[in-house]
Amino acid sequence: GDEAEEAVDEDSFQVRIQCYYTADDMRKSNAKEALKIFKECVAAYDDYVQKRKTGETDETLEDDEIALAPKALVAQVAILLGLGEEKEALEIYDRVFTFASVISEYDFRSNIISVLNAAKELGSKTKIGAAIKVFEKTLESLEKLNNSSLWDETSFRLCDLYKEENDLKNAERVLEKVHRKCQINGEDNQSKPDQLCTIYARLADIRIISGREDDDFLQHVYNKTHSLKTNVMDPKNESVIKEIWGKKFGNEGYWDKAYSYFLLAFKSYQTIGKSTNAKRCLTYAVMTNMLCDTTENPFEQQEARVYKTDPQIQGMDNLRDAYEKCDVGRFKVAIKSIKPDWYIKKHLNTMIRDFQERAICDMIKPYQRIRIEFLRTSLDVDTESVLDILIQLILDGKINGRINEVEGILDLRKSETQLNPMDSAKYKAINAWAAAIETMRKSMPQPESRRMGPAGGAHKEYMDIASGSGLGFGGGFERMGASSRLFAK
Repeated sequence: GDEAEEAVDEDSFQVRIQCYYTADDMRKSNAKEALKIFKECVAAYDDYVQKRKTGETDETLEDDEIALAPKALVAQVAILLGLGEEKEALEIYDRVFTFASVISEYDFRSNIISVLNAAKELGSKTKIGAAIKVFEKTLESLEKLNNSSLWDETSFRLCDLYKEENDLKNAERVLEKVHRKCQINGEDNQSKPDQLCTIYARLADIRIISGREDDDFLQHVYNKTHSLKTNVMDPKNESVIKEIWGKKFGNEGYWDKAYSYFLLAFKSYQTIGKSTNAKRCLTYAVMTNMLCDTTENPFEQQEARVYKTDPQIQGMDNLRDAYEKCDVGRFKVAIKSIKPDWYIKKHLNTMIRDFQERAICDMIKPYQRIRIEFLRTSLDVDTESVLDILIQLILDGKINGRINEVEGILDLRKSETQLNPMDSAKYKAINAWAAAIETMRKSMPQPESRRMGPAGGAHKEYMDIASGSGLGFGGGFERMGASSRLFAK
């Protein structure tokens, strides 16, 4: 009698539906047999529902047992997609959505994500058409269910799939559709900060890949994202957004802010395992570190040390070391060894000009008088360029000296006489003129070659190290015939 009570009823719905586990164990070794058993699992569930309705059974399945039915459907979809049975797979997939109100929200989401992952695997095997159909059916069904959060997530996954296939046009199209759902009367709905952050991060990533990061776009992304109050910043989003912010501030000459954001972007990229992007931002961090006149060494960061011997990073590290030591020879060698991308190229001449100013300040330290020809040969530029740099350094207050053009000497001896009133008035007039031009410049669109920034003193202009051509104040003084005490008479 006791044995009969303990015997398992093999025809019970509980036993029949738990055949899911048997099928799951043989999915990889015998997919077709597993497919057959998964179908039996779903049939058991259907039979159970029917007999409960008619009162033919009083057996009750637990929630976790009922949840096996949609999981069996998901498994069938994945197997059929792998076998190339796209039509049957999509028909079965339709049934998965009928369980939205039967199982928990968590289980429902897990089932949908499992199908999307299976579809993405197809994309990696060039069966991209079938994969996209799965994503589109998912979006269509979720829209009918009004499941906006899962709809958003699926859209972002579809965007990533297109991006991996290098179909950037469709990737942007998907993002635009999501973006419209996050707007009210054409303006961003600030109550959806996480979605908006993801949208702008994905869009920025597409622009980085395609090389379409103009100044207007950088400013646009910064304006849209810097005030978003996200719950938790996803490292995938933070990495891209901080890179965009770094580029934006770098283009404006705010090197200290650019350095901070590039360093954050580097760490976020490293966290998510995107080493190529991490190295890119580390090179930007090294460049901006040189330009923001800080003593901090980016390679003191624990995360950065592992890249110090990487060929891509080593050139920038050598450049930074030469810059720090004012070693002109090593700096020129390092410049030739690096392979700059478009952003490094954009600011390369600024970096060179900054180094030249730094090198001159270092060279003149032991002297009271120094020949301009010596500075020219040391920097390997023409005389006009050296004069341009010296005048700029004097105007910026970094050098206290006079230029004797007749003898070709920079005189650093302190003058025993004060400036006469006429020369003093000229100084004030020239400085006021320079300040007025600077104010006007800031209100106009800037050419990429200019060195922009909030630094005090007169504006530092672009100078090409190879040709030695420059746009500095030097030429302006000569054309005006100024007799300022910048020059000895």
